[in-house]
Amino acid sequence: MKECVVIIPALNPEETLIDYVAELLNKGALQIIVVNDGSDKELLPIFEKLASNERCTVLTHDVNCGKGRALKTAFAYVLENYKELAGVITADADGQHTIQDVFKIAKELERDPNGIILGVRDFDQTNIPKRSLIGNKLTSFIFRLLYGYNIKDTQTGLRGIPINLLPAFVKLKGERYEYEMNMLIQVKKLNATMSEVPIETVYFNNNEGSHYNSIVDSTRIFIRLISGFLQYFFSTVTSGIIDVFVFVLLNNFLLKDLPLEWRVFYSTFIARAISSSYNFYINRRIVFKAGNTFFKSILKYYILCLAIIISSYLLITCTNKFLGINVVFAKICFDIILGICSYQIQLHWVFKKRKRMYEGQ
Repeated sequence: MKECVVIIPALNPEETLIDYVAELLNKGALQIIVVNDGSDKELLPIFEKLASNERCTVLTHDVNCGKGRALKTAFAYVLENYKELAGVITADADGQHTIQDVFKIAKELERDPNGIILGVRDFDQTNIPKRSLIGNKLTSFIFRLLYGYNIKDTQTGLRGIPINLLPAFVKLKGERYEYEMNMLIQVKKLNATMSEVPIETVYFNNNEGSHYNSIVDSTRIFIRLISGFLQYFFSTVTSGIIDVFVFVLLNNFLLKDLPLEWRVFYSTFIARAISSSYNFYINRRIVFKAGNTFFKSILKYYILCLAIIISSYLLITCTNKFLGINVVFAKICFDIILGICSYQIQLHWVFKKRKRMYEGQ
């Protein structure tokens, strides 16, 4: 491990951290950076012992600032002192990440430093604490639904991060555990690669020593995911409002004298043409940021739009004709369902881009 440094954020660690760091260095780690994130003063001898090793740097926060801030402090230090390296490995201070797994992640990052490497745990084992199991399963499902990455362990602290991603990560918002989720979202936005490496699943005393607050920190992470959800669906909501407004205007007023089939057809087609033009522009420029795939994207987008227009027309007409359901009410209901389907198709097909390495800003 000559091309990576190991970063360990620490809050009130056990003395076993000294042995953990020593073993990493004895096994060949280039440099260890430990961030004392406002630990109790009586634990200062642990950090003094660590700092006495010339290959271990201790950075100190006078007060507890959170894991996210600790990581950003270390990232900034690396960018200032180790720009030539392949990247960094982040590990937790409680010993849950084995020495072998740290080196496994480092080896993978040095072999292919094109994106973030995640050390993923196996949550199908029987000894997993319930709060860890439920939290990871839920966030993994939401992350896959909103961002298209199927990540088994979104909250892993063992990560290999290329040096070129650090400038973007230093600027990220988030001071505590939600910061690690922000990192994954940022990787998606930068269209960098994200790969997984299986690691050993280790918990001590049902994970009682963890500083993770199940309610507070989980709420922060969930809010961050929902914020991404609102960002992605802003264009869908606003284009939906435009679509319904134009449909009602045409169906109820301008074209009210036409037969049902033609009235619904023209109203649906014109409303969708106007709203889809707006929606495509917002999705391409802001939501999916697919600025380099215009022709392929617009072709796929309007194939999808045509399919949705036909589906919407048939569903609205049939439910009105055979079930007597009001066409405006039917349109709102069916367009919600079709909108959810449309989002997933846009994410995975229309605006899907090839993975690439992020080349720093």
